[in-house]
Amino acid sequence: MTDLFSPPTPSVPAGPAQLTNMRLAMSTMLDCQDAPDSSPRLALLYGPSGYGKSVAAAHIAAHFRAGYIEAKSIWTQRSLLEAIATEVGISRLARTGPKLLEQIIHHLVADPVPLVIDEMDHLVTKKSVEIIRDIHDGARVPILMIGEEALPRKLKEWERFDNRILVATPAQPATLSDALLLRNHYCTRAAVADDLVEAIAAACKGVTRRIVVNLQEAQKVAVAMSCPTIDRAVWGDRRFATGDLITRRAA
Repeated sequence: MTDLFSPPTPSVPAGPAQLTNMRLAMSTMLDCQDAPDSSPRLALLYGPSGYGKSVAAAHIAAHFRAGYIEAKSIWTQRSLLEAIATEVGISRLARTGPKLLEQIIHHLVADPVPLVIDEMDHLVTKKSVEIIRDIHDGARVPILMIGEEALPRKLKEWERFDNRILVATPAQPATLSDALLLRNHYCTRAAVADDLVEAIAAACKGVTRRIVVNLQEAQKVAVAMSCPTIDRAVWGDRRFATGDLITRRAA
């Protein structure tokens, strides 16, 4: 089964598509897509690590047939332009940055597709946000950017970019309903009871990635015990993986 927390691809499974942050990403992209021609079409989905934003981004890219770009910390402006050009289907790349930017804009005007840019924080650090603005202004395509919780504040430095943001949507911690959907998706070899899912969701404080880790561990324990269903009582006093460091007292 495809791992929802492996590197995002357009083949994200449809099962958990109703997770809270997937719905938020969908509505955010729709706001941009349905905006009037005179309106800006830049949008943000931002929040803490582990909330499932990248998974939501990949899901949105697949749904809208958008170009999906996952920015890297070492990228230069040329790296960004090459990644966008390749993703939208340009095979022969112009040699210079200005010409490549012009090539991307002309291509998107002729064949408009939305763009989803994940790990947008790296582009702010590398001061590449103006390239995104140039593409937006020239091609008028919706661009959804995904980043950490400080992303809106970071973008305030770029006034001409910031005032083009149509909508900024904060990602939300996973709800119990989300945890139950994740349980149904992942736990196919053993049943994880609702009371254990609830305990996992509470312990993980809504961090989707950690909920998945604990659900998988619960299933592993159930299989090892040849137990068709594992609940809170069977789980007992085992610890949940919450990311907290365990301090050991000196003897």
